[in-house]
Amino acid sequence: MKRAAVIFDLFGTLVADFASSAGSMNSELAAALGLPDEPFMKLWRQTTAMRTLGDFQTVEASIEYVCETLGATVSAAQMATAVELRLRYIRRALKPRPDAVATLTRLKSDNYKTGLLSNCSIEIPILWRETAFANVVDTAVFSSRERLKKPDPRIYHLVCERLGVSPSSCLYIADGENHELTAATETGMYCALIRNSSQETRGELHQEAREWQGAVVADFAEVLQWVRITDGG
Repeated sequence: MKRAAVIFDLFGTLVADFASSAGSMNSELAAALGLPDEPFMKLWRQTTAMRTLGDFQTVEASIEYVCETLGATVSAAQMATAVELRLRYIRRALKPRPDAVATLTRLKSDNYKTGLLSNCSIEIPILWRETAFANVVDTAVFSSRERLKKPDPRIYHLVCERLGVSPSSCLYIADGENHELTAATETGMYCALIRNSSQETRGELHQEAREWQGAVVADFAEVLQWVRITDGG
């Protein structure tokens, strides 16, 4: 059938995976707040699921939660510095992978709708309009805004609903975190795994990426070829 939309994952797909420099950022946050590294970093990591599901709707709220849990009181100046550090790091993390923006632009010029589906904390939707993706992605769905995350089928149906397309008319491209490709396939989407060289180098491929038996693309040049092939072009 004719494909109407191409939907992408964010981290590990349109941008690099998030894990590669998180440790350094967390240490900087702890220092800005005057807190010891290890307790702060341990608790911050433990709040990942809460942040991804939108328990904190501001950057301040997530930092305040960790500080209060540790029994620490921080000044307004310390909080402002920590928030700016966090946002600065996220801005760097949102740097597009080579050819990602060009690929989205080409897909739109070829009359495909483009979507994003991301499990992420609140910083991503806060900063989204600043990114190079904002004008080339028609609909962006963030777990922290919707209080849903992959692989919950409802979030796949939500992005389709907002694009005005059926799942069966969508192509989904991702790096396989959270078994997202299997979940997308079960909703009716046609899926491809995009290879993640940094994860391969570190030996940290997601389980689904190691086991995936479906389509695989190496880079965004192959994404365009795959889209044409699946659309009968």
